[in-house]
Amino acid sequence: MHIDYLSRQPDPISFRTIDSLPVQGAALDVIDAPRVADHIDQAIKRGRFAGPTDPIAYLCQKRCLVDDGDTLRPTLAGILCFGRQPQDVLPHAVVDLAHYRGADVFAAEVVHLEKNIGGTIFDQINRVETYLWTHTLHGMTLDQSGLQRIEIHQYPRVVIRELLVNMLAHRDYANTMTVSRTLLFRDRIEWINPGGLPAGLTINDILVAQAARNPVVLSILYEAGYVEAIGQGIDTVVAVLQHEGMDPPHFEDGGSYFRVTVFGKAPEQCHGRTPAERLSDRQRRIFAFMRLRGDVSVDDVIGWLNEKVTVRSIQRDLKALIKAQLVTVVGSGRGRGVRYRARSAAPPDGSRNV
Repeated sequence: MHIDYLSRQPDPISFRTIDSLPVQGAALDVIDAPRVADHIDQAIKRGRFAGPTDPIAYLCQKRCLVDDGDTLRPTLAGILCFGRQPQDVLPHAVVDLAHYRGADVFAAEVVHLEKNIGGTIFDQINRVETYLWTHTLHGMTLDQSGLQRIEIHQYPRVVIRELLVNMLAHRDYANTMTVSRTLLFRDRIEWINPGGLPAGLTINDILVAQAARNPVVLSILYEAGYVEAIGQGIDTVVAVLQHEGMDPPHFEDGGSYFRVTVFGKAPEQCHGRTPAERLSDRQRRIFAFMRLRGDVSVDDVIGWLNEKVTVRSIQRDLKALIKAQLVTVVGSGRGRGVRYRARSAAPPDGSRNV
């Protein structure tokens, strides 16, 4: 099928954006009506849509279907969001995903390369997000009590999601010579989009000015819960990174492309940093008991646990707590007469600087 929507220019009177223009040669049957109906139902439940519930009426209201002469024809937004096989009509509307072992684009360092990720815009976001989340670092530490887990992630998930949405919602779909790309390196993630910033918008005012290249697509993503508020995606990214103590995102407008780079937390912050992060549930319970009782012996611990456990097992648990710098030996006793005390003056190493 030959698609010629790119030859059409936005109507100077109605200022129709490219995502609301009819795609020449595309018929109504490229739209998956059950998918539209499900989207409407979920959007109403989220409180993000209160319009018509008939799929055709909804699509017309959202400018996913428009009059093209005597024909009702799908638009770019309609196909991207609700198409049965969007790439049959829009073969360039895909994402390339590359994962490198190191910090440079080097063929010998490629861990995973996935080209032409297709489907709807929702399918693409979910596929790339799942890969990034699965293949970045995740760990845990303990709070100052040594009992509560605190999860640590190399990248906040909301940042990954927001920047994927930003990439696909704002890309220049008129550029058929290249595709959106996501690059995962050892120390960072890059989101690269065809098309620079819209005219009149600069990196310096990106947080205060709004210029949605594809507002219909963005509004549908909002209804689907993929963004929390239209126009606040980058603001959210900046705020979350600041809250996590991470570097702000780096923006690069190359005119024909736009790149966002986020540097992740160091690997040692995310997993296996100290033995304290690998304590068992029983070891955490023993530590809590010691904080309440003060100095305790092995026999004290066994009596308090009130479960079938050997002296050797408890001694191993206490050694683990000592190694984790949560417990210290007090007095000069030997064997089962040794007494132990919880270190309460300072938090475990695993809870510092996180």
